[in-house]
Amino acid sequence: MLTATMAPGYSQFHDERGVKVYKHDGAKIIDFAAEGDFAAPPEKVERVLLDYANHARWARGVAESRVLATGPFSLVVYQRLDLPVLEDRDYTLLVTWGTDGDARWLRFSTANDRGPAPRPNVVRVNVHEGGWKLIPTNDGKSTHAVYQFRLDLAGSFPAWMGRGRAGKDIPALFDAIRNQLRYY
Repeated sequence: MLTATMAPGYSQFHDERGVKVYKHDGAKIIDFAAEGDFAAPPEKVERVLLDYANHARWARGVAESRVLATGPFSLVVYQRLDLPVLEDRDYTLLVTWGTDGDARWLRFSTANDRGPAPRPNVVRVNVHEGGWKLIPTNDGKSTHAVYQFRLDLAGSFPAWMGRGRAGKDIPALFDAIRNQLRYY
């Protein structure tokens, strides 16, 4: 995963609360990258990110988040989104993680075949993929995080609306993670 500022095809979209957000130019789906800092070591940030069982408590728009299976370096997670104006969306993710030198990485991608069947009145998302790279700074006491994701919300709604909203919600995600760090 490249840093967002070097990723080809991305241009800066938003800069707020210490988080730079980049959008993929010309993408027909939601396709963003972001980078910002956390005042905690990478392993602590990783614990927050991997605590999918509690994402519905603090991640905006996540109405349900259940861990379906665990492995040594993987999780299968079902999530349902409750988004303003739109019907609920859901998907199952395969989440993997590891290290690359001093940095930690986490990747996720849809794995709907490993989760529950589609629900009535809930739109199934087939494209949701991305990840985090957590780079130690300040002698390992802090983290520079790079986040990238692609998401097709499916169903019928103006795609520009989803892209604009998602890009502006990313600094709030970083803030929510910062707030959760005190519990880990």
